[in-house]
Amino acid sequence: MISGPMIDRFKESVESVAGHCIVTTDVADVLKQILADLKAERIASSEDPPNAHDIFQFDVGISNAQAGIAETGTLVLDSAYERHRLVSLVPPVHIAIINASSIVETLGEALTLLRKDKEISPAITFITGPSRTADIELTLAIGVHGPQELYVIVDREK
Repeated sequence: MISGPMIDRFKESVESVAGHCIVTTDVADVLKQILADLKAERIASSEDPPNAHDIFQFDVGISNAQAGIAETGTLVLDSAYERHRLVSLVPPVHIAIINASSIVETLGEALTLLRKDKEISPAITFITGPSRTADIELTLAIGVHGPQELYVIVDREK
């Protein structure tokens, strides 16, 4: 099992970039609570993705992350496992679920984890907090080019 300090560092890093991070052994209950709190009506999942045109009509997108980077709070989504990456990029709220055992310290370790016995997928999405951008005067705007909120549920196996 992954060490407590690694999970704690990942959680702190996610929260330092304005994300929400919940560590649990009961993913289903946490997910239900988040969706209830958000009053989400239309929910897209990367396991059963809507078509690209309809994705803009959803309140929440739910995906799985194949790795997490503790030092930055970054999620790594591999297109070889995620059927439709727009689920993590278009709805105003993104909920990502990650196994605690997939959290590593650095980007290099995450890429090694993804590679295993094969080539790295041609499309990997790195997500660090909600979407953000700034104009020339450095005025920060959240959610302009992607989700305004990010929830990460870390599945700490029982």
